[in-house]
Amino acid sequence: MDLKPGTRDKILAQAPIAQAATRAEEGCIAYDFYTCTDNPDRLVFVELWADQAAHDFHMEQDHTKTFIAFHEQFHERLTFETINVASQSE
Repeated sequence: MDLKPGTRDKILAQAPIAQAATRAEEGCIAYDFYTCTDNPDRLVFVELWADQAAHDFHMEQDHTKTFIAFHEQFHERLTFETINVASQSE
């Protein structure tokens, strides 16, 4: 997400609350935030879920809705990508 200049720290101050609650959810494998090295006003959220049901559950939680509502006010642009990697058995 590209942020309005100077607002990144406001989001990162609230991120540990959302991160702890999310990481405690069943099916959450990873939930991390990164700052772009060439643009300090760009954050990348990386989420990894055991399955779609776990992600759907996450999106219905109050802490998720609260964090999204909070950080939306600071967006200039948001790109949401879902990457599904098929597992292969050998």
